[in-house]
Amino acid sequence: MIDLPRLSKPEAGPAPRWFHIAVAGSMVLSSVAAVYGSWRTSQTMAALVKENTRLVMANSTPLLEFGTSNMSDGQAQLRFTVQNVGNGPARMVWFELKSDGKPVDHMLAMMKSVSPELKGHKVSFITSSIAPRLISAGKEIAIFNWTRPPASDPVVFEAWDRLNLHRQSKISVEACYCSVLDACWTSTLDGDIPKPVERCEAEGHRSPKG
Repeated sequence: MIDLPRLSKPEAGPAPRWFHIAVAGSMVLSSVAAVYGSWRTSQTMAALVKENTRLVMANSTPLLEFGTSNMSDGQAQLRFTVQNVGNGPARMVWFELKSDGKPVDHMLAMMKSVSPELKGHKVSFITSSIAPRLISAGKEIAIFNWTRPPASDPVVFEAWDRLNLHRQSKISVEACYCSVLDACWTSTLDGDIPKPVERCEAEGHRSPKG
C-alpha cells in the first residue's frame, strides 16, 4: 500500500489592500446607481403628474364669448348671448354689461337711455339672469331677446333700430368666472385671452336685470 503525500492547507491570511478598495468602490457605485435610479424615477413621475394635470385642466377649461345679433330663426330679433365654447363648465361669479362704458343695472333702463322717447310706451322683451350661474360646455345663454315690434308703433319700432345700431359699437361686457377645478379668470368675452386671477369676488359687481 502506497501512502499518498498529504497536502497541508495554507493558512488564510488578511485580504490584500486592493481587494478592500475594490469592494468599497463597488458599494459606492451601487449606491450612486440606486440614487440616480430613484432620481430618474421621481423625475419621470413628476413629468407624468404634470402632464396629467395639464390634460385635466385642458379638458375642463371653460371659455366664454359674448355675442349680439339682430336675427334669430329668420325673425328680426335683438339678442345678447353668452356662449361657453370651452371644454368644461363655467361657474359665472359676476357679469357686467356696459352701455357706453357704464354698467347696466336694468335692460329697460339701457333701452330708455338709448331711446328716451320709450318712456310711457309698453315694451315686450325677454331677459335671463347670467350670474351667478353654471354654464356647461357648448351651452348658449340668451340674456336679452327683443323681437322687432310692428311698424304700427313707430316710437318703439324706431327705438329697436336705434338699439340695433347702438349694440354694434357701444355695448361691452366684463365677467369673472371659474372652472370646476377653481381656476378663475376675468375676461371681456370678446375673443381676448382670459386673465387668470386667484378668485372671483362678486362684491362690487352687478349683473343686469330685466
